[in-house]
Amino acid sequence: MVAIPPPQNGFHNASTPKSEAHGHRNGGGMWWDETADKPPADKPAAPAFDADDAAKKLGEKLANEFFARTPRDLLSKPVPQPFELDEAPPPIAQFAHAFSLATGIDHSGMIVAATTAAASIIDDRLQLDVNPGSRWVVSARLWSFLCAPPSGGKSPTIRPATDPIKQLHMALFSNWEKENAEAEKGKETPIPALFTSDTNVPSLTRTLKSNPRGILMLTEEFSSWIGAIDCADKGDAAKNRGDMLQLRDGGPRQIDRVGNGYARHGYTLVPNWGASVLAACTPDGLAMQMKKMPEDGLIQRFIPCIMAPRNLEAEGDCSAAIETWAAVIRWAYQFTSDYHQHRIRFSPEARAMFKAEEKEQQTLTVATESMTPAFASHMGKHPGMLAEVALTFHVFSGRQVGPEIDAETMSYAIRFMRRVRKHAYYLYSAILASSPAFDLAQAIARSIVAVDKPIPTINREWMNQHANGFRNADDRLRQSALEILQDADWITTFTGGRTYGGVPARYSVHPKVFQLFAREGEMHRARRAAVVELIKERN
Repeated sequence: MVAIPPPQNGFHNASTPKSEAHGHRNGGGMWWDETADKPPADKPAAPAFDADDAAKKLGEKLANEFFARTPRDLLSKPVPQPFELDEAPPPIAQFAHAFSLATGIDHSGMIVAATTAAASIIDDRLQLDVNPGSRWVVSARLWSFLCAPPSGGKSPTIRPATDPIKQLHMALFSNWEKENAEAEKGKETPIPALFTSDTNVPSLTRTLKSNPRGILMLTEEFSSWIGAIDCADKGDAAKNRGDMLQLRDGGPRQIDRVGNGYARHGYTLVPNWGASVLAACTPDGLAMQMKKMPEDGLIQRFIPCIMAPRNLEAEGDCSAAIETWAAVIRWAYQFTSDYHQHRIRFSPEARAMFKAEEKEQQTLTVATESMTPAFASHMGKHPGMLAEVALTFHVFSGRQVGPEIDAETMSYAIRFMRRVRKHAYYLYSAILASSPAFDLAQAIARSIVAVDKPIPTINREWMNQHANGFRNADDRLRQSALEILQDADWITTFTGGRTYGGVPARYSVHPKVFQLFAREGEMHRARRAAVVELIKERN
């Protein structure tokens, strides 16, 4: 009889002798080999796994990797590249360049402000025939705003850009007063106007009825302009808002209302219900204002200019450039007043350039509809804006103005609007799409670098005391903010620290942040000290 060797897994056939199996018979009639699970006598047993030691080594490894990385910048918001000087014709670009050299203010603001002022002084009756087949015509009418933090140079930019218009306005009004000094009441000639800073629909109706060339609505505070739109008697704010929004398109407007400044018979025909708008705002103020406004496309009608920080070291004299600009504005007013009966058209080359750019704009609009609908809505208005800017640059080209817009002027307009596209994308993706978690992460980051001496760790108690908004934030927002700081390599979980509900109680701070962002820390300390001093003075 041939013996059957025992299988490798330790189970044996019932016929295997007990002496060979070195085991015992189990309850199922099988032999269990007691030596099967034991290592050979010549191999030592493996050491027991120490979970705490492994966790400690992993923590040290991750900490070393964390300290070897470079923290990313969370404190300075990226801004779009400034407008280039070759994105506007010489009269506008040279003025902007001289102004920026003298003041240190981003020349982008002056390029946009001067372009808007230029559009407003061109008689609206001078029109560009964009597409003869569809009777698409535009006037030089633009809505724009300058966006910068407080003291960013918005008002100092708007004033020299528009002062010549104010001076012309005052001269026209002075002449009107002299001409009508002896006129009977009610028989005066229409009051001329080139701009307004504060108005309502009834007053604007009278002004525009007498000034078909259009006017400039000028406000250095965007919120004030919004307030004027929403201000109305007898709950008529929604109607007022619609009236104001249609100022962007211009054209005849029939108004049938009685009382409150309208004609007593209730019948008013305004030949051109159109106005350019130039305003200013701060990023935070604009974001707050937009939360209160209906989604009626108002903001998308504007050309945004996000201004770069001011150069505080600049010093110079731009008085000559300001005088030259004033002379150009006066010339454009007189020229377009005399030339408005003409219709401007594209040259064949300029028309081909316009059509190609229009196609690209429309493609981008469709591509961004699902991702950033507000930006896509703004892009949908770019073809019309491009035509309006082209007409403005045609008059302000610095060359003889003829009946055709040429390729050179069209190239200026295309480059200008492509830059507007980048500023608009930043507006809708960053300023108007704020993240509370990112704002809180920034507040914690600023507090970290603003300490008097570098600190190795932070905990919840420290953040409650030093970081604005942390104490009142809910746990979910706090955790999101801390995750942003960890992803940016500002902090990491403290090795060996305790956790509460899975959340670390303490975080290690990357030592490099105190070197990389020392300037930001110094600025935050200075602002904090100024506030403390102001409080002391008031007490």
